Amino acid sequence: MSFNLYLVRHGQTIFNHYERMQGWSNAPLTDKGISDGYAAGDRLENIRFDAAYSSDLQRAIQTAEFVLSRNKQSGDLKEPEQLQQFREQFFGFFEGLPSDKSSQLIAEKNGLADVASYADIMANLSQDDVMDAMHVADPTGDAEDAQMFWARVNKGLEMLRRNTRDGQNILVVSHGTLIRNLVAQYASHELAVEKPLNGSVTIWEVTDDDLKLKVYNDTATKW
Repeated sequence: MSFNLYLVRHGQTIFNHYERMQGWSNAPLTDKGISDGYAAGDRLENIRFDAAYSSDLQRAIQTAEFVLSRNKQSGDLKEPEQLQQFREQFFGFFEGLPSDKSSQLIAEKNGLADVASYADIMANLSQDDVMDAMHVADPTGDAEDAQMFWARVNKGLEMLRRNTRDGQNILVVSHGTLIRNLVAQYASHELAVEKPLNGSVTIWEVTDDDLKLKVYNDTATKW
């Protein structure tokens, strides 16, 4: 059994615009973020989706609604089913803080020298190690580490597998770090260093026991 997973990053939010950490926080979409969602919908308008899902965070729900509103092939499928399993990584203490400041605090706590950004941390650590480093640096201990994150996301993937038939097309609207983590886990860490853009489309072939990356971070192709 295999199916096609169209994984879309939500549109730009206020926190994205001001480069602040945004995991489970619910910052609203900007005008650009609304346009991101409709633009993704225009590029995917000719894909017949058999089911549509989003994380249960508002920015993902709204983006999924924008995508589906432009779709010409999926009939009455206009609302995503919301799945907590596809939320962004939870950043705990760092939620809402400036991204560069958070990266510096995480680097200092984990003994990383000359690190000024999240990209710098990724150049030194694997994606799983980045999550673990954030958890270690969080004074509250609330930020998800790799084990917490994958326990949650893998439940979501298994749910998709149980409820999807061979050859179907599935839409999931989710989040940047989640998409990066999947790419690092199932494709390559080097590719995951490239930040998924708001409204970008990443396509996977999902089988019973694997994910194969077909397209990453696409904002131009009309499918």
